[in-house]
Amino acid sequence: MEKHPTPRMGTNGDVIGPRMLAFIIDSIIMTLLAVALPVIGFAIHDVVGLVLALVAVIAVIVYGLLLEGLYGYTPGKYLMGLVVVKSDGSDCTIGASVLRNLALIVDNLPFMYIAGIVLIFVTDENQRVGDLVADTVVVKQR
Repeated sequence: MEKHPTPRMGTNGDVIGPRMLAFIIDSIIMTLLAVALPVIGFAIHDVVGLVLALVAVIAVIVYGLLLEGLYGYTPGKYLMGLVVVKSDGSDCTIGASVLRNLALIVDNLPFMYIAGIVLIFVTDENQRVGDLVADTVVVKQR
């Protein structure tokens, strides 16, 4: 997996469907991590279950907050050929990744990512709240 692949700027309007699929893929992966590791651990032993529950929490936090800053994408975005970059085309930073992903709380209001979806359709650069706060866009990879 390539770190910070070259973005195709100006393609942010073409990635709405793939972006939603990437979100679903990432949600499934994070849910599996959060559920499967503790279940497997508790099946082995209570202490192993607690340790794997902690590992799962850390993995979900790293997945959600840091991958875009470290690589420019999550596994879901990678599979969909997408990359997160700053609006000027420079690499997404860890700080920007943390900001854009913490803002998912607002994007999820009032429920089920409705605010984020509406903003993606009505903003000029197809940005959700997290993108606006972090000054990022999601575009296709070269």
